[in-house]
Amino acid sequence: MDMKQKEKVLLFGRGMVYQRKKEALFKQYEPAAFLDNAVQPGKELVTDEETGAPVIHPSDIGRYPGYPVILLSYALGDMYGQLLSLGISEERILLGPALEPYNTFEKLLFENGGRLVFRNAKICYVNEKQGLCIQTNPSDLEDLKQELLVSSKYPDAQGLLKELPLYPLDDAYGMNRGTPVDRYYIEQFLEAQREYIHGTVMEIGDRSYTQRFGGERVTDSIVLHVAREDLKNRQIKGNFATGEGLTEESIDCLICTQTLPFIYDLRSAADNMLRILKKGGTALVTAAGISQIIQYERIHYGHYWSFTEDSFKRLFEENGDVDLVEVFTYGNVKTAAAFLYGISREELDKEDFAVSDPNYQLIVAAVVKKR
Repeated sequence: MDMKQKEKVLLFGRGMVYQRKKEALFKQYEPAAFLDNAVQPGKELVTDEETGAPVIHPSDIGRYPGYPVILLSYALGDMYGQLLSLGISEERILLGPALEPYNTFEKLLFENGGRLVFRNAKICYVNEKQGLCIQTNPSDLEDLKQELLVSSKYPDAQGLLKELPLYPLDDAYGMNRGTPVDRYYIEQFLEAQREYIHGTVMEIGDRSYTQRFGGERVTDSIVLHVAREDLKNRQIKGNFATGEGLTEESIDCLICTQTLPFIYDLRSAADNMLRILKKGGTALVTAAGISQIIQYERIHYGHYWSFTEDSFKRLFEENGDVDLVEVFTYGNVKTAAAFLYGISREELDKEDFAVSDPNYQLIVAAVVKKR
C-alpha cells in the first residue's frame, strides 16, 4: 500500500508510546500532522524532523477538519478531555495504547476482550469476560496495574517460580549438555552473511566457521590466537587490544565471534579490526548481550563487557574508515533464560527460536564494511 492509499490521521503525542508503535502506525496511516502541547498555539508551523509532517498545538486542530486523532500516551483521559473541550467528537478519537504492537502491559489489558471506556471525563477499563469494570487515573493508565494485581486477569507467577532452580543445569553455556544456545544465533548470522566470507579470511581461535561458511570462496585461511603461534598451520599470534602481530590491510574478511567481551580496550580492538581489513573488506562480529560469566575465561582473559545494539553500532561507526555498520540482534526471553540455565540448543524446539525480541538481546552481531 503506497502513501496515497493510507488513511491520513493526526497523531497526538511523540513520546514512548509513539516510538514503540510508529513503525506499525506508518504501515497503515499517514500522519497529516502531530498535536503537541509544547508548541505555541497559533504560531507558524513546526515540522517533525523524522516524517516532515507539521507539528501544531491541539487548539489549532481546526486546520485539519475530519481527520481521526490517535492518542499516543498513557495520559489518555487528559488528552481525551482536551480534545472534547475543543469540539472534537468521540468518533474521531482512537486510543494508541490499544493498537498493536503491544508491550506486556498493553497485552494484558487489550487481548481477550479488554477495552477502555470514557465516562464523564473519567477512564474505565472494561473486560466483560473477566467481569471487570475498573475506574483509573485519567492522567496515567499504568495506575491500572495496582487494580489488576488482585484480579483474575493478572498472571500468577508462583507456579513458574517453583519450577525455577537457583543454580544452572550447566555452568559452561550448556556445552556439557549439547550445543550452547548462543551458537544457534551466531551460525544463523554467519549463514546469512556467508557471501562476505571469501578471499583471505581470518578467524579467531580456529577456522571452523571459515571452512563451514566460506568453502571454496576462501583462498587463504588464517587463524588468530592471542597466545600461540603455529605458522605451519597458518596460525599467527596477535592481539586486537595492542595491535601486536597484526598486518595492516591484509585480509578480505574477519570472523570474530564472542571475543570482544574479553578485551578491555574496546576502542583499540575495534580500530585494529578495521586496520587489518583490505579496502572494501568486511568484519563479521558477534558478542554477548546476555550471558553468564565463566570463571575460566574471567581468570585467563577477564570478562569485561556485554553489548546492546546501540553500543555495538556506535563502537564501530566512530571509526573513520567504516563505510557501513549493519547490526542484528537475536534472542527472546525463553532462549535467554535457557542459555543462562545452561540448557542446550538441542533441548529447545525450533519454534523457540522463531521470535526475535529486541528487548532480550542474547546475541548482538554486526557486518562492518571498510571504505
